[in-house]
Amino acid sequence: MGTLLKIILFAVLFYYIFKGIFRFLFPYLITNQAKKMQKKQEQAQRDYFNKQRQEEGKVTIEYDSSQKQSRKNRGDEGEYVDYEEVK
Repeated sequence: MGTLLKIILFAVLFYYIFKGIFRFLFPYLITNQAKKMQKKQEQAQRDYFNKQRQEEGKVTIEYDSSQKQSRKNRGDEGEYVDYEEVK
C-alpha cells in the first residue's frame, strides 16, 4: 500500500511541476517562435519588393540547366496525331 501511495504522490507532484513549468515556458516559446516567423516574413517581403524595383524595361531570362539539356536531347518531338472523341 505504501508503494502505490508513493507512485500516486509522485505522479501528482510531477503533474503540478510540469504544469507550472509550462505555464511560464510555453508562452515564451510561442512568442519567440512568432517573432522568428515575423522576421522571416519581413525579409521575404523586402526581397520581393527589391526584386520588383529592377530597372524598368530590363529583361532577365533565367534558364534551368536541366531543362536546357533535356531540350537538346529530345531531338525530334514527334508528329501530331489527330483523334476523335468516343462517347
